[in-house]
Amino acid sequence: MSKSSSLPTALLGAFAFAALVLPAAGAQTVKGQSISVNPTAPATVTGLTLINADTNQPVPGFDPVRPGATLDAAKLPARLSMRANVSGAVKSIWFGLDGNGNYRLQGGAPYSLCNDQGGNYEPCPAAVFAPGTHSLLATPFDAANGGGTAGLAAALTYTVVGSAAQKPAPVPALAVVSFTLINADTNQPVPGFDPVQPGARLRLSALPPRLNVRANVGSGVRSIRFAQKGVKDYTENEAPFSMCGDSKDKKGKKGDYLACGSGQLAPGQHRLTATPFGKMFAGGAKGQALSLDFTVER
Repeated sequence: MSKSSSLPTALLGAFAFAALVLPAAGAQTVKGQSISVNPTAPATVTGLTLINADTNQPVPGFDPVRPGATLDAAKLPARLSMRANVSGAVKSIWFGLDGNGNYRLQGGAPYSLCNDQGGNYEPCPAAVFAPGTHSLLATPFDAANGGGTAGLAAALTYTVVGSAAQKPAPVPALAVVSFTLINADTNQPVPGFDPVQPGARLRLSALPPRLNVRANVGSGVRSIRFAQKGVKDYTENEAPFSMCGDSKDKKGKKGDYLACGSGQLAPGQHRLTATPFGKMFAGGAKGQALSLDFTVER
């Protein structure tokens, strides 16, 4: 006589539940994981870093610069720039400085307050780090040329103490150090554009009708090659080194500026690069070039 045994009803129910949740033969086992449904992170400036333009590295203690920081010129490198640190889909940044909301547009990383060439930082004009309190605003955009959607900006107030005269920045030999906008009718700099600030906006309706641009240089420069997209390169062989040429006056002195054509100062975005050389006709040693991004408006 065989003896049968039976499982308690509750235990049978547990086996039935287990059978239901087991994967079918050959099916893949899905591991538990969290699924993010958040949209792409917005373009964001996370902070600003003080850069030594001679080494292209952050200045110790100022990476990032804390809001309200004091910059002692006597204890800092002579040649400085500022970099915006970003996250998210940043494609361009508008910098505002000391009330000028359109101080500079930077279209690619690293996002420097002043110009750079692939991470080789150029020093900011003296006004950026002049003694006094300064306000800086960096607004990111998710498209080139300040287009698309504005992201999360970063604002910074900093104070510079000490006089720049205490620690003058040496002018490097065989280098272009700045650009000046010239009134070709008077042969004098246009007020407010000596030098032309990186990212400057030139509103033609508010400027003299005949304009030129002069490259300001260090010692030893004998010629300069001007390059601008959409315009044929031009080499100037004698100071003053002007983008659109100049002639001699009645006394035989060079510096009677010619007016630029419509191409050099046409409405739109421009990048001008001036490369110095140790000999005429872009010969000899090649010096330190300088590029300037600017916008022309009607």
